[in-house]
Amino acid sequence: MHTTKSGVADGAFENDVECLLQMRRLIDFLPSNNESGVPEWPAGDDIERIDESLDTLIPTIPTSPTTSRS
Repeated sequence: MHTTKSGVADGAFENDVECLLQMRRLIDFLPSNNESGVPEWPAGDDIERIDESLDTLIPTIPTSPTTSRS
């Protein structure tokens, strides 16, 4: 509901297992505590790459949900 109507939620999952797996993936990006550094992940992406889709990430009307989220 919130991923398609209000835009409040960022992710929609088919079932609880998929949701929990994606939550684990999200938590992997966070530091384990306030004194440790941010985890670093190797990236093979070109730092000069331009992604045109980022121009449409924020909707023109802020109260409407975006259609580009999955």
